[in-house]
Amino acid sequence: MSTIITDAVTALSGNLALAPEGSGVVTIDGLTYPAADGSASQLMKTNGSGVLSFVDAPSAGFTQSASQATTSGTSVTFGSIPSGTKMIVVNYFDVSSDAGESDDGLELTIGDAGGIETSGYISMRAQLRASGTGIHEDTTLWELGNHLDASTKWRGSAILTLQDVSAFRWICQWQTMDTANAATVDVGCGSKALSAELTQLKVETGTFDSGSISIMFQ
Repeated sequence: MSTIITDAVTALSGNLALAPEGSGVVTIDGLTYPAADGSASQLMKTNGSGVLSFVDAPSAGFTQSASQATTSGTSVTFGSIPSGTKMIVVNYFDVSSDAGESDDGLELTIGDAGGIETSGYISMRAQLRASGTGIHEDTTLWELGNHLDASTKWRGSAILTLQDVSAFRWICQWQTMDTANAATVDVGCGSKALSAELTQLKVETGTFDSGSISIMFQ
């Protein structure tokens, strides 16, 4: 390595170029600079040990998915959720299930690259109605809403936040109203630790026959 010790370096042409030979690098005041340019709009980041590199700029906010129609089929899956995601909001609007499947609620599950996981959930849901309150537990999913009758239409949001990065543990909270049944609201909370980083989530019921679902994440 060549070391220059001086009080000032002046470029005769007005520009100063530092060009190491071969695979060498430029180190100024203990900071080693990358040997090549990054991509457009990237930022420079330190590793805390004096080495700089180019990285993508952080997201300016939520990324909104395309809305998926829930007019047929039994489930919708949102995949390719990017690495580093720490918050997801699931929004559903007037989603309903086939009239003949009264036992099927609106169910949410999450997964990693190994697939959707259907065990290890902690889930508590309260259904608030003019006629009384019911409490429901589950260990295989988060049930966002209960199917009361043929007219049931779910509308609401589920908010997922990453509670522990190393344990891949997520917290889910939701509020769902049944727009076809007066004074009916489902509220709940739960948790789930995955085997690896979250990459996908699935919303399902018996057979969808109306509505749409979208997600937003950051």
